[in-house]
Amino acid sequence: MATDKDPYALGRSINMLNGNRWVGGLVKANKQYMIPESKWNDIKNDPKEIIPVLKYFLTQHYQYQLPRILELERYYKGENDIHFANINISSNRADNRVTAGFPKFITNTRVGYSVGNPIKFQYNEDKGKDDDLEEALAEFNSQNDEEYHEKVMKKNLSVTGRAYELEYIKQDTNEVAIRPIDPANAFVVYDTTIEQHSLFAVRYYLIDYQNHPKYYAEVYTDDSIYYFSDGKTPGSNLKLDNAEEHYFFSVPLTEYINNDERMGDWEASLDKIDAVDKAVSEMANSQEDFANAILKIVGDFDVTDSNGNTSEHPQIDQKNAIMWLKPEVRNDINGSSSVITPDAGYITKDVNVSEWKVYVDWLSAQIHKDTNTPDTSDENFASNSSGVAILYKLWGSDQERSIQESLYTRGLMRRLRVLGNYLEVTGQISSADDVENYKIMYTPNLPKNDTETLQNAQVLANLGTESKQTIREVVQKYTGINSDTEEQRVEDEDKQDMDVDPMQQVFKRVPDNSSEDEPRDDDSKKADNPSMLDKIKGFFGGGK
Repeated sequence: MATDKDPYALGRSINMLNGNRWVGGLVKANKQYMIPESKWNDIKNDPKEIIPVLKYFLTQHYQYQLPRILELERYYKGENDIHFANINISSNRADNRVTAGFPKFITNTRVGYSVGNPIKFQYNEDKGKDDDLEEALAEFNSQNDEEYHEKVMKKNLSVTGRAYELEYIKQDTNEVAIRPIDPANAFVVYDTTIEQHSLFAVRYYLIDYQNHPKYYAEVYTDDSIYYFSDGKTPGSNLKLDNAEEHYFFSVPLTEYINNDERMGDWEASLDKIDAVDKAVSEMANSQEDFANAILKIVGDFDVTDSNGNTSEHPQIDQKNAIMWLKPEVRNDINGSSSVITPDAGYITKDVNVSEWKVYVDWLSAQIHKDTNTPDTSDENFASNSSGVAILYKLWGSDQERSIQESLYTRGLMRRLRVLGNYLEVTGQISSADDVENYKIMYTPNLPKNDTETLQNAQVLANLGTESKQTIREVVQKYTGINSDTEEQRVEDEDKQDMDVDPMQQVFKRVPDNSSEDEPRDDDSKKADNPSMLDKIKGFFGGGK
């Protein structure tokens, strides 16, 4: 994350519960950039003409969009605005700044729930099998640690509402690689058509070497990459350093969005998070102020020494747990006297703890409700509730997960198309269009119930309506072994048993070679595939 790289931009991201959270409001802070395609086509091959356009968008992003992104990234790291806000507290009072961990909890829960289990890229073999493409994609995912990459992308989506990934060629190789790009350092400019095609993308970043800050920018078009050096602020002194072609035939930097509004999972609850921070911090201050409260004493000290002498200026020993007080006798103008009863106590502010707790609990419940995140601290959440009851608690999360999966699939398919273009031009596959045959499949990462899994598998096996492959896929959740691998293991064990013991020729497992598409014929099936009982009878000379 870029929260520590630009102190000036970071300072502009602090605005706690004070009207508009970002300069220019949410419209400018989260605006999607567009220009007419015809204007871009006129200049895209001329770096000198690109510079004014690049300067405009860099300045817009740096002034209006970067503060929002940095603030959201700060909150995920626990650096909430209360740490920096100017709160008028007198010098003799405690000033605790306690932050709630809602952003990280919500984001990590969402990431684990959605991509905690690996995403499956399933090829539709009905369209014709392409071994070269499947092998190339498997190698691509393995080399780039695709499982971890998806988690980083989903984290960026959850925090800032957008995520970026760059496909590029590793230096001195022909291998395609992908890397997540910090949302604070990238943006995409689209055309003005209803389909919103990517015209170009920008990655810019700050290098502060030996106290000499300098920005750099990279512009990615559908056929080239332009490298620019800049000044101390983006767009202040752009100069072309280098240009090179790429062979993706599309802009290789892809933008993913979390929702149509491009907002983070907890962004709409920032005010409530701030309110929790202030309430908890104020309670912490009250507790500390109570410990350092002013001692009030009414009456006289008994400060005579062993000789009966009294100290002129008695001093209180704070380490002494005993204090001796004596009544004070006062004479009025009429000569009568009155006795003042001695007393000692602390001057404190009364704190209504019960109302404070109700307030904080209400805020917490609203945050969970607004973000559709289950409250795992709820006593009823993981007790003896039925599976249906638990599913209802996850109802809101599932609705958002469904929407986010659809949007994430768009980004994944664009990744595959860009990859397919390069694989085709380098002769590794026959047609880039074959990537359209892939189907993206997600498996929500829920707590496992192994007993229920095995019971379901047993029920399916007893019904006899499902194939062995399907049953193996069900049990895979328990064993963790791929169904194809399990089938191969069974075949290997059968072969090994037959090699060791000839009796296994009789008692070996009987493979089911019937096709589910063919009509069942019990009589012919028995003739071709005699039952185990028939085999035993035949071995011992018995009849049917």
